[in-house]
Amino acid sequence: MTLDTPHMIERYRLVLLRLVAELFVVAGVRPETRGVESFSRQVRGSILRVLRQSESATRRLIFTTARQLEIPIYVPRFKQAKAVRKTARSKADKTPSRTRAPQFRLIDPRVFLEELHPNRKRNACKPRRQRGGDPRLVFRFADFGAPACEAWSDPAPEISPNDPVTAKHILRRMQAVHHALNDLPKQAQRMVREIAKRRTLPPGPGCVGPIRAGLPPGHRKKPVHVVDTLLRECHWLAMQVPKPPER
Repeated sequence: MTLDTPHMIERYRLVLLRLVAELFVVAGVRPETRGVESFSRQVRGSILRVLRQSESATRRLIFTTARQLEIPIYVPRFKQAKAVRKTARSKADKTPSRTRAPQFRLIDPRVFLEELHPNRKRNACKPRRQRGGDPRLVFRFADFGAPACEAWSDPAPEISPNDPVTAKHILRRMQAVHHALNDLPKQAQRMVREIAKRRTLPPGPGCVGPIRAGLPPGHRKKPVHVVDTLLRECHWLAMQVPKPPER
């Protein structure tokens, strides 16, 4: 049985594009918007419920598209000819200045394990400091050696769904996914170059492929949204090994 891979990629791309468009509607902004500073905590939770799974599914569509391309020999950018770089700079000077779209992340996020990376600094995976006890039961000292001041610390503020939270980082992630879905061939060329680069690196975390082994990021055991089913199907499509040519 042969898979109609281009047709499946296009179908999943359109579904993901619709889901990302719904996220912009929930946020109340347009994909080209740049000046949004914050939105409510409830809106942020609704977006994060779908955004990470959409990113993983998009990354697998890009990987499936890149798998059909030939991986070239990696040439570092600093070794390219000077004439090519000068030509690119002259073209860039003639074109009008535009705000650059955020780049989509092509590599699955990895979980840092200290046992697998003994040469890294220990502070690179420093655990979060836990609070000791109830903050309302901690009193402050006016001066070292002086008697304790009886002014208790303020209680923790109540969290409301309507509280404003920062929107800059999440908005850029949404724009990156939207930009990648609208130009899968270019993203596939980026991934092919990334795969070629990682093949030249020495053994270590840097030479691992863009798609991590095991379950994809954002996987839920029990689906709670249509994006969960979509992520499973995109991951299955990306993990299919192409049939070797007959001799």
